[in-house]
Amino acid sequence: MAEYKVLGKSVTRLDALEKVTGKARFCSDMSLPGMLYAKILRSPYAHARILSINTSKAERLPGVRVVLTGKDVLEKRYGLFVFDQYILAKDVVRYAGEGVAALAADSLDIAEKAIELIEVKYEELPAIFDPEEAFKQNPAAVVHPDLLSYQLGLFLTPQPVAERPNVAHHYKIRHGDVEQGFKEADLVLEGRFSLARIHHIEAEPHTWIAQRQPDGGITVWVGQQGIHLLKQYYTGIFGIPPSKIKVVAPSNVGGSFGGKVGLTADPIVISLALKTDRPVKYSFTREEMFKCGGTRIPAVIYIKDGVRRDGTLVAREMRLLFNIGAYSSLGILGVRNSNFGTMGSYRTPNLKVDSYGIYTNTSSALAFRGFGSNEVTWAIESHMDMLAEKLGIDPAQIRMKNFLKEGEPNPQGEIVHSIGAEECLKEVTKTVEWGKTPVKAEGLWRKGRGLAVANKYSMAPTAAVALVRILEDGSIELRHSADEVGQGAKTVLSQIAAEEFGLSIDRVRIVAADTDATPYFPASSSSRTTFQLGKTIYLACQDAKKQLFELAAPRLGVLPEDLETADGEVYIKSSPARSIRVKELFIVERPTSPQAFGAFLEERGEIVGRGVWNQPFVYENLKTGEIDPEAARKGLRAASFYSYAAQVTELAVNVETGEVKIEKVATAGDMGFPVNPKMCQQQMEGALGMGIGIALWEEMIMDEGRVLNPNLRDYLVTTFQDMPANQNVTLLMAPVPHKDNPYGAKGIAEVLVPPIAPSIANAIYDAVGVRITDLPITREKILKALKEKKR
Repeated sequence: MAEYKVLGKSVTRLDALEKVTGKARFCSDMSLPGMLYAKILRSPYAHARILSINTSKAERLPGVRVVLTGKDVLEKRYGLFVFDQYILAKDVVRYAGEGVAALAADSLDIAEKAIELIEVKYEELPAIFDPEEAFKQNPAAVVHPDLLSYQLGLFLTPQPVAERPNVAHHYKIRHGDVEQGFKEADLVLEGRFSLARIHHIEAEPHTWIAQRQPDGGITVWVGQQGIHLLKQYYTGIFGIPPSKIKVVAPSNVGGSFGGKVGLTADPIVISLALKTDRPVKYSFTREEMFKCGGTRIPAVIYIKDGVRRDGTLVAREMRLLFNIGAYSSLGILGVRNSNFGTMGSYRTPNLKVDSYGIYTNTSSALAFRGFGSNEVTWAIESHMDMLAEKLGIDPAQIRMKNFLKEGEPNPQGEIVHSIGAEECLKEVTKTVEWGKTPVKAEGLWRKGRGLAVANKYSMAPTAAVALVRILEDGSIELRHSADEVGQGAKTVLSQIAAEEFGLSIDRVRIVAADTDATPYFPASSSSRTTFQLGKTIYLACQDAKKQLFELAAPRLGVLPEDLETADGEVYIKSSPARSIRVKELFIVERPTSPQAFGAFLEERGEIVGRGVWNQPFVYENLKTGEIDPEAARKGLRAASFYSYAAQVTELAVNVETGEVKIEKVATAGDMGFPVNPKMCQQQMEGALGMGIGIALWEEMIMDEGRVLNPNLRDYLVTTFQDMPANQNVTLLMAPVPHKDNPYGAKGIAEVLVPPIAPSIANAIYDAVGVRITDLPITREKILKALKEKKR
């Protein structure tokens, strides 16, 4: 491995001081002169016809500048994959919380008073909430009767199912012959697993400020991810040329975990700004975040496995029912991307998967940390333990026996590369002395341990552009459009640039994401930032250094390839003492006084290095899920890369109360190369807190489509007292480098979450002998299972 000065070091985060001192700025902190405040009136019904809307009282309230309903905004539907949604509801509402009217006023107080004055009459319609009921050929309610006439997106063209009217998308994998595989198996086992609707719990609620520009364009400040994606969405919805749309993200976004990718109220805020010709700000309340701010996709998963006596997996069949809500949003993408999780870890010669995105009268689902992988990993890793028990094989060994190996094809036909599943599992089992039997009982507490392994894809296609500018004092400026959502993107990307120029990280300046100033990058999502943008910044640095060396070479009397740079100097590799300071290459203008007017490069004006990487990829066949064999031989993939993680959990279960105490944890992650080891560990710590909550208590309680616990008092999340003591948490790194990144690095944050819930479920079974297949694993479910076990 190369010796680095900055990379691979746990340098202090660039934003650490501003965050701990409260000086970090977010979109919710922003204010503009003359700014109006928006509010949205939302439907109390899950499915209803709008009979009338009376806005006259609200319009007469002093300070109200505009009131909009569905008839006042653009008529066309929009969407990311299925164009199924209006800006404000027209004629019909399809979930409790859908916007039916919006207004902008001089103050938030006035806006809140005015929204209460709008009168709406509804006629309730039959509604459907359960995805299995909605999946039927003759469901009790059809959410979108005209679905087959809707416009569809070009990327990942959805595949509705005519005979199942609530199915927005059906994605398939057909590899081998599963029926023959089941005939050859010595054991066939089936299971049903489910996951609740849960929320991201971002610290900063969704926030936008939109302002119309004199040329008819629009500027939008967002507390969201993916400024360039948003720009294209806004262009498509409003028909404004992209040259007249500017999207700006402040230096920080207050958390996301997938919840700030895509569209929610953006089109409403922009519509208000266009109507008033004033800047308009809208921030969700915490209640709105729960009711209409997007959630993880609830799912029901059926799995059927066939294995030989020695544990060899010969066939797997899965049916995935995803409750995407009333509008397709990003749910369609989850339906497809979940399938990567079914084939990224294990050698499966015969695989059949049917994945369905199903409309219901509930709020729309968005991406969630571990998007798609959480759902399938919950089922697969629970089932692997169940198979191991039936066969009398150790849970670790059955996994080791079936792991894909470097260079093998996975069921999609991709040639596997940088697969760290085995390394991760070896690390955690070695650390906890897996073969050693732990203590099983202490009074009312029964102890157990469980393990699980996960993979997380990074989605392709992905492209990125980065600019690196050399400044007159030898420092450098980075221009990129990564989102800083708390994951440390600023720091990691600055480490890469600092390493390439031989500088300390404090000599790297970052320009905040702005579509007018920073180049294309889709979003800091799908764990792609370090892998994709990291490589692009590397390429931009090489380009900038090439230009720098071409300028310095004549001054030093050598060829450009003989030069290197560090500490703001350009020097000859073979004779480092012979050098020139970068600032000496600049001409400083001083026409009439010692005061300089500025500096420039006479030959080039300035040095701006450009990096572009459009990763080669191949689309899968929508009938089989497989990729073209010839493309696979050329190294093309449908996923950019896979990261891996494994976890062993040791816990105790109280047989009288059902309480679960997490006592010890060992987690290992494969990030290819840890650019900043400490931040990798912090991702592991954060994932552990999130994963424990997902496993044991997080759930949005629903009643007839309404959220009953839309607040942080009633929605339970992990607290510090729920976490195991620091000395009982072991965080391990098992990096397997990836050839497509110059340092071997790939993403780590998402893959750490999926193995946590199944490792806890497996440990609970080890402790008390009950198998919970429905998340979360609450005390009540454990006690009920224990009572049934005694019968």
